Amino acid sequence: MSTPGFRSRSLRTIALLLTGIALCAGMSSCDKEPEFNLPPVTQNGSNTLGFKANGKVWVNYGQICNFFVCEDNYVEGRLHKNTDGTYSLNVRAEYHYSFKDEKKYISQSFSLSANDVSGPGTYTLTPTHSDMAAMEVDMTQNDFYHLVKDASLTLHLTRLDTISHIVSGQFEGKLNHYTDASKIMHITDGRFDTKLTYSW
Repeated sequence: MSTPGFRSRSLRTIALLLTGIALCAGMSSCDKEPEFNLPPVTQNGSNTLGFKANGKVWVNYGQICNFFVCEDNYVEGRLHKNTDGTYSLNVRAEYHYSFKDEKKYISQSFSLSANDVSGPGTYTLTPTHSDMAAMEVDMTQNDFYHLVKDASLTLHLTRLDTISHIVSGQFEGKLNHYTDASKIMHITDGRFDTKLTYSW
């Protein structure tokens, strides 16, 4: 039969173990980014953008902050009228995450710009067509990928609604690294759905 002293020591040991596990879990959560799922494919202006970057899910996330205020992270969908009367579509989203220990902060963005857009359909974005696309991983280290050389992006524009002001679509392709020719960003399962704005 165990004595009261033995039981007391055992309970203290268990409590210390549980506390240690909780602390380890807490520290791990401070140093690890959250894992995301891709948003569903929609066409209702739901303010979503997501894709897989070399297999890792990337989505618009976090708040955009400056010295004075933090704002919601909206996906930008903008239709621009060019001087020749054609239209360009610009889509941009950002990702911001601050670790709990505040020693590391991640700030990334993804954007694409398709020239000569006339409505729903499939568009191939290439540098020779003056299209643009970029994935900024860490601009302080010149770590970003863009549409250059043999890079291309296929855009399936599923909705371009200037009455309800909604733009949505899907995309895939590859981007080349800015400084390291051996690095390629393969983009798969891309989708976006957001409100449409204009610049004439």
